[in-house]
Amino acid sequence: MADERDDIRSRIDIVELVGREIHLTQQGKNWKGLCPFHQDKNPSFTVSRQSGRYKCWSCGEAGDIFTWVMKRQNVDFAEAIRMLAKEAGVALTQRGPQVPPSVKEAQEAAMAEALSFFKEHLAKSKIAEEYCERRGLDKETLTTWEIGYAPEVAGALAVHLKKKGFTLSDCKTLFLVDEDPHGGYFDKFKGRLMFPIRDEKGALVAFGGRLLGDGVPKYINSSDTPLYRKSKVLYGMNRARTFFTKERRAVLVEGYLDVIACHRAGVNIALASLGTALSEDHAKLLKRWVEEVVILYDSDAAGQKAADRAVGILGAEGLRVRVALMPAGEDPDTLLRNAGPAAVQQAVETGLSPLDYKMQALELKREQLAGEAFWNTAVTMLAEAPNEMELDRHLLRLAGQYPGFSDVNRAQQALRREVNKIRRRNNDKNPERQAPVRGIEARQLRGELTSGELVVFRAFLSEEYRGIGWMISQARDLFASSLAVRISDAIRAAFSEGAPVGEPSQWLHRFHEEEMRQIMSDVLNDQRGDHLTEKYISDTVELLKQQQDRRLLKQNRKGNLDTAKRQEYLLKLRESKPDTLKKQQNEDSLFG
Repeated sequence: MADERDDIRSRIDIVELVGREIHLTQQGKNWKGLCPFHQDKNPSFTVSRQSGRYKCWSCGEAGDIFTWVMKRQNVDFAEAIRMLAKEAGVALTQRGPQVPPSVKEAQEAAMAEALSFFKEHLAKSKIAEEYCERRGLDKETLTTWEIGYAPEVAGALAVHLKKKGFTLSDCKTLFLVDEDPHGGYFDKFKGRLMFPIRDEKGALVAFGGRLLGDGVPKYINSSDTPLYRKSKVLYGMNRARTFFTKERRAVLVEGYLDVIACHRAGVNIALASLGTALSEDHAKLLKRWVEEVVILYDSDAAGQKAADRAVGILGAEGLRVRVALMPAGEDPDTLLRNAGPAAVQQAVETGLSPLDYKMQALELKREQLAGEAFWNTAVTMLAEAPNEMELDRHLLRLAGQYPGFSDVNRAQQALRREVNKIRRRNNDKNPERQAPVRGIEARQLRGELTSGELVVFRAFLSEEYRGIGWMISQARDLFASSLAVRISDAIRAAFSEGAPVGEPSQWLHRFHEEEMRQIMSDVLNDQRGDHLTEKYISDTVELLKQQQDRRLLKQNRKGNLDTAKRQEYLLKLRESKPDTLKKQQNEDSLFG
């Protein structure tokens, strides 16, 4: 497995991998961008092709290609290796005796067979084809989104799956079939247009089915299964993610046909939650890919309520949010058919900030609220303004309407006092709101390693001077700082047989501790080690030796050297610096 990981590292370019998700610009030998792990306003995230690692100098997040995939795709180490091996074209060796296909592989095969069954029956159903025509779903759309049809036959899929060798009790766990009281099996989906649901990696994990006519429930979605957690999957994510690197935003809609309509209208960043309200896990998933989410829900009461909830969930994850409710009586699907792609695109671009959206909704209810109730609600909303500029804009707009004041400036000041009262009350109830969240402080080598120590380890990291750097780094007594001693010990433990070969990205993983891998990556990026020459290294080593001698001299005079160290030190002086030895003998009577 170690050799396979090395092979994967050699084939995957970390700059290209990270650059799929965040915009990187080259600065010197490294690449830089906004950190995706915290709300980064000034680029503090660096990626080094030479070390094969990334690091945020603000929040401290760091790692290699495997760490990146684990954190960004929310998978474990084994899955990250599998995903990167597939991309790199590296075959992972089967360890131990050969085993039959895993349960998961059998489940995936059953899902794939069900999809083929639904697609085949769409082509056979006149009713389904006519429905698709009415909804504007042409053949290209049906093919792109893999849409199928579940026939109105009690056990058609169950019979098909059994003939193909699948165990129906296993298929039941995948929400494909169900069992009757007599032990027979029947289909979960009947007489429905079928939408395959894929996770962000493109794996088929579930299905959604829509009735072609009237009836309830209009939609049936797969329940949670061994392959699927509806709170963690967004419909259309596997297609939208391709465009996230450029757009850095997503459009959140309510259903399958809305997602498809947006993509057909050129809004390729649309996706939807499935059979459940937006969850915190959904927001976390989006946060890994985008910085802003536009909520494009229906403008009815249910849509407004869902939008209010989504604003809170997305905002809690640090995402910028805009709300763009559809025109009355419309959804993206009907708007596309009635007004064309430009109308859908315009609906997305007219999104309001959450505060603007809430204040607009409050204005529409003004006739239903008594004067005092309106102003109490308005002030409470304004107290949650994300910044002073947005607050000032609303205060100025409302000041001319505030009862009891003829002077606009005085009215504005009075409104601000009311807002500040609520803010103070909120802060008293939640003290933690007053303290900004601070990230983990990133390690800064300056102050931990002397310039001379850094040059030695930098030589070890360079291909040209690695041999001499490796030899010098073995001499732990040469170094004064505790960090340098740790690095020396780590190098001797990881490379006892000799200096490694190739770029550091190919062998940094041989350090046992993740912290040490990052320390060595930081050494590589420290400017004090730039522009190495053989003479510079030689002079540095001589300086380190002189500093070592001074340390030993000081320790010896204080009596801090044990017998062995003291004899070694005196022997060294006898051979190299007899004058110094004689001076010490006279000063300290070292031999008598």
